[in-house]
Amino acid sequence: MPIAFDTTGFQQHDPTTWVNPANGDQVSLTYFDLVPDLPASLDEMPKLRHDLAVTTGDVGCLIEAHHVRLGDVPALLQVVKVPLPNQPSGQVFIGSFTVPKADSSAVLKLQAAEQGMTGMREAVLVAQLGFEGWVMPHPYAPEVEGRLPFHAGDDPRYDAQFADHPLSRVRAWAHHVIRTARVDPRFAALAPFQPAAPAAAPPGPAVGSTLTTVVPGLPIGGYLPLWIDDECTFWRMTEPDAVLEKLALGVLARTPLTDRRFRDLVALDESSATIMLPDRYRSEDGGIAGGMAELTRVTGLEAHEALTTDTLLEAFRWIGRVSVAAAQRGEYVTVEPGTHTAELTEPYVLLAVQEHEGQSVSIAQTTPTPPAETPMWLGQASLNAPATRESIEAGGLLAMYAMNTWGEHPLRLCLTFTPH
Repeated sequence: MPIAFDTTGFQQHDPTTWVNPANGDQVSLTYFDLVPDLPASLDEMPKLRHDLAVTTGDVGCLIEAHHVRLGDVPALLQVVKVPLPNQPSGQVFIGSFTVPKADSSAVLKLQAAEQGMTGMREAVLVAQLGFEGWVMPHPYAPEVEGRLPFHAGDDPRYDAQFADHPLSRVRAWAHHVIRTARVDPRFAALAPFQPAAPAAAPPGPAVGSTLTTVVPGLPIGGYLPLWIDDECTFWRMTEPDAVLEKLALGVLARTPLTDRRFRDLVALDESSATIMLPDRYRSEDGGIAGGMAELTRVTGLEAHEALTTDTLLEAFRWIGRVSVAAAQRGEYVTVEPGTHTAELTEPYVLLAVQEHEGQSVSIAQTTPTPPAETPMWLGQASLNAPATRESIEAGGLLAMYAMNTWGEHPLRLCLTFTPH
């Protein structure tokens, strides 16, 4: 079999099953000569966790899922709970390791069922913690209402208090497997798993679809916030380049905040998860041309998990490049919360190029003034330098460091443009 693991305490029942006679826990090792049915690769954990939480919700609840390694081989660890079959109460807790390959997979699984009086862990912890906040939105898919709830009592911090509870046993076994199990080198060398490409979506809005004009936020890590009135929604871009080749470059239609402040505008068809990217100016025949981009609506949690140091840096470097393009067409750029919908108000960073004594000067101005220890700003509210491409682009990083002091999430920021 592809996975070698420690069977101490278990008795072999058949070639693929082992049972612990002390508590009835059962381990199984199965090889599947089929393409894995995982909804995403191990490199797409936010999506993988979300989709697993949705599908598991039909039968129970996904407690946790992690990208781990057995030896040097990537694997998926899941811990789930399902109701005891044919019983009025009680639960079975399952820990499983899936090692996915392009055309096959190996699954090592432990099932631990409640026996005797069930629900003792939950009863004791409810008494300790209280009912308020006991049942929580699922951290991977807040919209899911599963057959079993996601609640505070399944947190691993309580495992030591209930060391013989089936959930605690599942986690202890899983930790031991991570430390000791090994994968057969021949199986490990097989081509890695890649999920099948999703079926092509219909090409854009259907006839009669309702389009809603929305304001885009900052694209970060392949995700794009869209402001629908006062609500910030989150979308994963199928082809980010198709959006970025138009977004914030002065070519999209605009909506006015005041007679001097404007934001880009796109049209969203929620039924087909498509945005239209209408051009700012009419074509020679009097029509309004534009592109189109497909999106997938996601939870705020998934979008937020895509925020890393690298994706944040790339997003604000993109703002620096946007500022260069704005300067070339005679505009200023303001980085500010999307909730600002009128006159300029704090917090904000204004990036501009102005003429001063016959010389072009790159200016970055922010309110409130960043603390003295803020990188690059060093306690100043305004910085300037001779305008070069490098100095203008640096404004993007200045905006990032200022934003870090606001307490405002970057996915809730917008860009506003002001003509000179």
